[in-house]
Amino acid sequence: MLKITTIREDDKSLRVHLCGQLTGEYVSELEKTLTLENPDAGKVALDLSNVTFVDREAMVFLCGAKSRNVAIENIPSYVTRWIEQEGRCGSSHSESSEK
Repeated sequence: MLKITTIREDDKSLRVHLCGQLTGEYVSELEKTLTLENPDAGKVALDLSNVTFVDREAMVFLCGAKSRNVAIENIPSYVTRWIEQEGRCGSSHSESSEK
């Protein structure tokens, strides 16, 4: 289960706080929340401080959101390591380790 809470910080700034398991089944709902709550495409931040699990589909969503200038804050350490290991999201470890 994932709880999505939106907090309008000002006219151009939106924070989306997530709590629970971020899995593929919630990606479309999260996309809809980002689109409906912030139609002017102002500053958006996803707060993952209370996310307990992220699956592959959700990680792909997070990378896509990051590429659209959505700030992703308080990323769990295992997700950061996963992103770095796979060289996703344009991380600082983007050198190819394929052999």
